Amino acid sequence: MDPDSALDRNPALSWALAVVAPSAATAASHVLDGALSLAGLAMIYMVAVAASSAILPRGPAALSALLSVTALNIGFVPPRGSLTVSEPEYWWILAALLGLSLGLGALVRSLRSKRADAETGRSRASQQHRLSEAMAAADGTELLARTAARCMREVTARPCAIYLRRPEGDGLLMYADPEAEQFDDRAAAWAIDNGRSVGAGSLNWPELAVWCAPFARVRAAGAVQVQTGAGQGPTPPEAEHWSALARQAGLAIERERASVAAAHAEQSAKAEAARNTLLASLSHDLRTPLAGIVGSASALRSQGADLTELQRATLLDNLEHEARDLALMADNILQTARLSQPQIDLATQWESVDDVMGAAVTRVRRRWPGASIQLKVPRDLPLVKVEAGLLAQAVANLVDNAVRHGGDPPRVVVQAGRTDEGIFIAVRDHGRGLPPGNAAELFQRWRRGQASHAGGSGLGLAICQLAAEAHGGSVSAKDCAVGAEFRMDLPASEKLEGAA
Repeated sequence: MDPDSALDRNPALSWALAVVAPSAATAASHVLDGALSLAGLAMIYMVAVAASSAILPRGPAALSALLSVTALNIGFVPPRGSLTVSEPEYWWILAALLGLSLGLGALVRSLRSKRADAETGRSRASQQHRLSEAMAAADGTELLARTAARCMREVTARPCAIYLRRPEGDGLLMYADPEAEQFDDRAAAWAIDNGRSVGAGSLNWPELAVWCAPFARVRAAGAVQVQTGAGQGPTPPEAEHWSALARQAGLAIERERASVAAAHAEQSAKAEAARNTLLASLSHDLRTPLAGIVGSASALRSQGADLTELQRATLLDNLEHEARDLALMADNILQTARLSQPQIDLATQWESVDDVMGAAVTRVRRRWPGASIQLKVPRDLPLVKVEAGLLAQAVANLVDNAVRHGGDPPRVVVQAGRTDEGIFIAVRDHGRGLPPGNAAELFQRWRRGQASHAGGSGLGLAICQLAAEAHGGSVSAKDCAVGAEFRMDLPASEKLEGAA
């Protein structure tokens, strides 16, 4: 226990010790009288005064100094037994003792005050540091608010609550520590709206049983509230420290809210940019198949009777081909919009790779009956947990892309196999290879390869990347000796043995 604080709380003990110190010095001086000069006896009293100044408050320490000078004068300064002083030098001894005693007391009290201020400063700096570390470790506005309430309770040793404005509109959210305590919502709302402290220990509503301070003076996002009891508010230094902690907690919470708002704004901007790009692409890409459909339909309507059977079959083939182009484009657009959401819920099940790839290749063969598409799938591949329709569409896009760029006539090899972490699906064409540049750019949305005349919306490879990433996998592309290979890697249920 700190002796200073114990004596401050017990004034009677302090005044008693103020009398004990000069009495002890007088007893010692009587024992040493004759062995020491008057100056030596004065030093005994000086030690008593120094000890009193070191441990006693200001009033008792001053009394101890006065009693010491008086005892020295009466007991040992000639003529003894009276307050009379016979020689001027004795006056100087008594004056020097009194001056040094009072000066020493003032110096000791100043040092004690500075030490107390330094300890208080260190303690408050440590509390701010702990609050900063705790807030830095928290993630999310709610956890930050609960952390701030807990830290404020540790500092004040009283129940605390954090009030926050609702992001969507009027009203306040309250996070308390402990949860069961009751707090004053009106005081919190007033402090936030007016940017000033309110409650016990403040100039506003001091009769309240709580103390409440806003995060900031202007446009505060919230406030800190401490239960104090009626008329038991913090002292001005405590209130200043609590307000500093409130501002520190508020800055952390407001930064988190600003970060969330910025992320939402960025997502909205990206979504808007994607919509604008989508509309621009659609306005361009839909014209080609629609023009083909309209032209073929118009020719059949206006010249159907004059056309040969071969000509009519060719026009019908064009209609079917362009319609399938539109259907594929619509599927890719819908999947792009779905997979571009921040959170995607896939309807995954354990599926056979052979079945999914077979469905994808069958779809492309119907679309490109003249293409040579070879499928190679081992029988011992493990099941993969995927959304079958999405994976089939991604594989079909890879195969469709390979057919478009696979030479004339197009030759494509589709195969699957094991890897250390799961399975791979590779599609190889026999065309001119990858265009110059970074192969990863081929998977960007609206990107087309070098044979752009072959059609396509620029979404096919982007769908492959989005689908692979949604399943925890990846896609890549590389040049081969002849043509190019696009590969999708997907994880399996567990690490496979003997993978190639």
